[in-house]
Parts: sequence; C-alpha cells; structure tokens
Amino acid sequence: MSDRSEIRTAGLIERLTLGKQTEELIPKRHGVSDALIMLLPPEEDHDPAMARILSDPVTMSCLEFMMYPDGYSSDDIAARRQSRYERQLKKQVVDYTVVVKKSLVPEHIVDQIDDDEYLPPKRVLIDGGHIDVDEPFIVVGCCGLLNLDAYNRSASAGIILDARFWRTGISSAALYYSLKFGFNDLKLHRIGIETTEKNAGMRGWTENVLGVHVERIRKEALYLGNGKFVDSWDYAIFDYQWNGRAEARLRSKLRMIG
Repeated sequence: MSDRSEIRTAGLIERLTLGKQTEELIPKRHGVSDALIMLLPPEEDHDPAMARILSDPVTMSCLEFMMYPDGYSSDDIAARRQSRYERQLKKQVVDYTVVVKKSLVPEHIVDQIDDDEYLPPKRVLIDGGHIDVDEPFIVVGCCGLLNLDAYNRSASAGIILDARFWRTGISSAALYYSLKFGFNDLKLHRIGIETTEKNAGMRGWTENVLGVHVERIRKEALYLGNGKFVDSWDYAIFDYQWNGRAEARLRSKLRMIG
C-alpha cells in the first residue's frame, strides 16, 4: 500500500471512529436548566402553545416559508413533535422546547399573558436524570440542532420564539445552550445558521454577537407559495471560532442580560 493510500485509510478510520463517538453522544431526551430559561424535551402538554406560536403571523413574519395557510392544528403539532422525536432517535436532531418560569417572565410582558397559558410544575425526565420545573411555566418557543451529521461533525442551529419575548435575551440564551451542546458536548466542527434577508434581528445577532459573516446567499431557495420565493442567507460558525472568542462573547452578553 502506498503512503497516500495509507493516509486515506487512516483518515477514513478516524472519520468513522469520531462519527460513531459523536452519534453515541446524541441523547434521546436532553434538557438545560438556567437562571433565565429552561430547554426541555418536547412533550404533549407543550402542543397548544406551539400551535399558537407557529400560527402567529408576527412570530412567523420572517419564517413565512414555514407557515401553513390556515395555521397549525393540534394534529399538525402532534405530528411535528412525533416526527422530530423519531429523527432524534435516528441521531439527526436535538430538539428542545423553550420555557420560562412564571417568576422570570419580564414585567413588561406579564399583562400580555393569559393565566391558562401557564402549565403546572412538573418533573421532566431526561437522559440520565430529570429536571424539576418547580413553579408554573410558559412555553415560549423551540430551538435545537438540526441536520446532524455525526460523521462530518456538522449541524444546523435554529430557533422560533414567541414574538412577545423578542429582545428579552431568551433567544440568546437558547441559542447559546444549543451551540454549547453542539460544540462542547458533541464536539461538532461546524454549525450552520440559515435565515433570510428580512430577518435583520437574526442576521445582526449572528454577525455582531457570534462575530461571523454570511457564508453564501442561496437565491430563491425558500418557497413561500403562490409562485413566490425568498433567498436563504447562510451563516456558519466553526469550533475554533466558538472556542476562540464567540462563546466568551455570548456568555458576556448573557451576564449583562441577567
């Protein structure tokens, strides 16, 4: 065997070994408990709130390509949750519901929330343990890692947040823990973030907080319906950027919010 063939073989063995190790780290049910938010594995009692959030035209104003013409029904949300759970079992996603305890809801939002939006305290089972939500809480969105490719050590990160909770720091916290799990726990090399030109908030956050620039613009890549398309603005952050300055910069932002 030539030296070049030996190098290729060694590289393939390393890729397969690292990929298998990463796959084994992808959980069935994962969660995070933080001073500002909790990330919980999606459950049935989250469905009504998620149906409302995904059907809200303000919340989805920059995600029109994901909207249903008549909004999301309870059956749509249940099917979505089950599909994503099955994908998590296949090691393709890490899915979270973003929740906030009642005592941590920002004061300027409290009057906008109906009492029946709060869910009762509960114990949530996760791999290797549990998270106790020790007071009423509200579902405010979803986030996580998508398109996980353990063998190429890559994924995409995304978030949808109830418009009432924009500019509260919750989005930053949720994305921080999603990225942290991807880079620090799963040892990913690349995590992409896809958005649109219209979503100036996400583009600004990605560029100014993470410190990365748009990688490419895919022309008319997202279909809105009725013959209309929109461009996809694609960003990526790499492990060396995360470990270099991005994680520290984001942690600092969260400390200022807290």
